[in-house]
Amino acid sequence: MTSRLVELRLPAFKSVRDATVPIGPLTLLVGRNGSGKSNVFDALAVLSSLGGGLNLRDSLDGGRNGPVVRGGSEGCAPIGEDSFSVGCAADIDGLIVHLDIEVQTSPNLQIRSERLWALRQSGPRKGEPQDFLKSEQPSTYSADITARWDNGKRGVNPGVTMRADQLLTSQVITRVPATSQAGRKVHEIAAEMLQAIAGIFLLDPVPHQMREYVPERDSVLRRTADNLSATVRRLADLPGVREILLSMTRSLSEAQVTELDTVTSELGDVMLTISERIGGEVRRVPARLMSDGTLRFLAIVAALLDDHDDAEPAQAPTDRTLAIEELENGLHPSQAALLLRLLKQSAAERKVSTVATTHSPAILNALDGQDHKNVLVCTRDEDGWSRVTRLVDFPDYFEVIARTSLGENAAKDRLRPSNRYNVRPSVSLSAILGD
Repeated sequence: MTSRLVELRLPAFKSVRDATVPIGPLTLLVGRNGSGKSNVFDALAVLSSLGGGLNLRDSLDGGRNGPVVRGGSEGCAPIGEDSFSVGCAADIDGLIVHLDIEVQTSPNLQIRSERLWALRQSGPRKGEPQDFLKSEQPSTYSADITARWDNGKRGVNPGVTMRADQLLTSQVITRVPATSQAGRKVHEIAAEMLQAIAGIFLLDPVPHQMREYVPERDSVLRRTADNLSATVRRLADLPGVREILLSMTRSLSEAQVTELDTVTSELGDVMLTISERIGGEVRRVPARLMSDGTLRFLAIVAALLDDHDDAEPAQAPTDRTLAIEELENGLHPSQAALLLRLLKQSAAERKVSTVATTHSPAILNALDGQDHKNVLVCTRDEDGWSRVTRLVDFPDYFEVIARTSLGENAAKDRLRPSNRYNVRPSVSLSAILGD
């Protein structure tokens, strides 16, 4: 079986209300600062972390770098509320399976409700929901919660006791009996959903952290890409990958790049290097001297090529979702089309979907008409909640794109789903300064 994340749902998460984020091969989120784009990424981080099977506290508030999202678990709940809700959908061999989760943050951090379900595809009940796993009402102070699983028989589904401080879907393998065909089906669906959300990888490259030597064995790319050198060292040893990395670097850089390699210190640590032809000579440039844009670009390429498990990325692509904030950081506008082409190619050849935020008119102008269906606009409504709207669902979509380029429309803040939202009027600098 294969699974692919196709949708993120945010009924109530931070500032976002009733939002649906379809995930295509390349999904772009645009909008003004504070519109809620980063909150969408935080929701992806929550799903990815919960899919690991740790308890909620360790998943959301622990880790080597602290909480996985800003504000930790309590920051996930809308202000003034004691719970948050997230959901997603995955395409599992043509069956769209949904996972809906509500997490209570106070007084205890625990699952308040969880449902793993799909619409029946055949039979007399075709089109009706089929609950593979559904929780019952929990006790506020109990460490356990009862969930019922689909045994394929008439009547009430059997219940099993699960821990309330852990994603219920991750407990199916140990709590739901696999002694029947129905039980094994629940196991399969749960495993594929976990694979889909565990395949979310958030990338937020921090160039200054990539400029030091890294232990060679520390080679699974992290969110900040601080271990980029070790990751590239591992990837470059795989068939065909070095050539891809080198080709992409040459396409990005104005310099005459001849080689991409690493150097090893006396302690066995490694550092990324690029060989450039300068003044008729080939000189090796270490990561500590590379530009921020070059390092960020290489981190994106490495994330696209790395499947984050033991399979060889050049030979065994898996369905994954790469999330990148501010895609254009450090990138010259002339390279926008190149980067978009790379992301689309990775979606087609390596089954890597990309979700990214952007403020770049160059990125938006490099999109073709087919890409517009995967452009999502984040805005705040008159009550202050963040909303997410597909560009093609705007009532005046054709008028907007006919007026001028998509990038210019974004730069002039014309990408808004309707005029019913309260938009802060433009204020001149002289008015702000009181001149």
